[in-house]
Amino acid sequence: MEDRSAASVGVVLAGFALAAAAFPWGTVGVGPVENVVLAVLGTAAVGAFALRRHDLLARGSGSIVAGVASFGVVGYVGVATAGTLAGGSRLVVETPTHSPWGVALAFVGGVGGVIAAYGDGRGLPESLGQAAKEIAWSLTVGFAGLFAIAAWGSVLLGLLTEFLPGEPGTASQLVVGAIALGFGTGTVALVYFQMSDKTLAYLDFRLPDARDVGYIVAGVVALFGLQAVVAVVFSQLGISTAEHSVQQTASGGNADVLLLLIPASWLIIGPGEELLYRNIIQKSLYGTFGEWGAVLVGSVVFALAHIPAYAGGADLGGLLSTLVVIFFLSLVLGASYLKTDNVTVSAVIHGTFDAIIFAAMYVQMSGGV
Repeated sequence: MEDRSAASVGVVLAGFALAAAAFPWGTVGVGPVENVVLAVLGTAAVGAFALRRHDLLARGSGSIVAGVASFGVVGYVGVATAGTLAGGSRLVVETPTHSPWGVALAFVGGVGGVIAAYGDGRGLPESLGQAAKEIAWSLTVGFAGLFAIAAWGSVLLGLLTEFLPGEPGTASQLVVGAIALGFGTGTVALVYFQMSDKTLAYLDFRLPDARDVGYIVAGVVALFGLQAVVAVVFSQLGISTAEHSVQQTASGGNADVLLLLIPASWLIIGPGEELLYRNIIQKSLYGTFGEWGAVLVGSVVFALAHIPAYAGGADLGGLLSTLVVIFFLSLVLGASYLKTDNVTVSAVIHGTFDAIIFAAMYVQMSGGV
């Protein structure tokens, strides 16, 4: 018998998005519906999932309708919270009053609906309980990495303060932060190996061959191409994104710190994050979600793990928009690792992207080298 548990969960998640339409959104509503657009998208998702649950709609078409409607919910939340509302044939920028409960319900329902639609369409996983367990495990590992990085940062700053006079400057703190990232991700990897009885053979770091170099070049081009497209779309819609904590520090008048992060991007940041989020998290999800499903789920975890880096001083709309961008960039990294089985490839792509971004920021803020 066909497993329709993903569709059942999708009904509940899409119901969250539909319920969010009853909360204040600063739009003109109809009766108890405060957000007509969200109500339409939520109803479409609930209807498609419900028809799939009762086998009244084919798996392929039902999952596509449910997935598109759920993705529409996520997109609408990003646009609405960024302060743009559809007005006739153009976009009118306003400052609506959003209910935080409405935004949260819509976002959870939309993202969850996309994942449920994918699972239903692929017929994976067979056990929804196993899927939930794997997602929870991935989030735990991802945020354990953040905790380990913070812990190592505190230890290293303490040692720096102990042996050097005065308070550590901004440059010293960023260097310590980069080193802590390497130590933190390495610590989580060692704990994972110990708990899972895996050996170093599980690591997919190896020298790139000619084919891998091709993927590296294509991956870097794809990341910047995707970023350019997103920048144009967001500009047309009036959507703003949040600044990374490093960018906030550099904007405060200390652009030279960016020069320290260029080599760190290749040596520490890229390898450390790709080890944790691709070689460990994504690879461990293949058995439950399939290869492309693992890329999708792993990218969601990767995006959520960047919340602390962008949350400082950012409004909710800017933060959500930034997480959407990171999610799509992560899909490129995940696909590169999937196609090559070599985490060095995704690490070099990641490091090169970050290094170029830091270099461009330095030139912009300092007026040149």
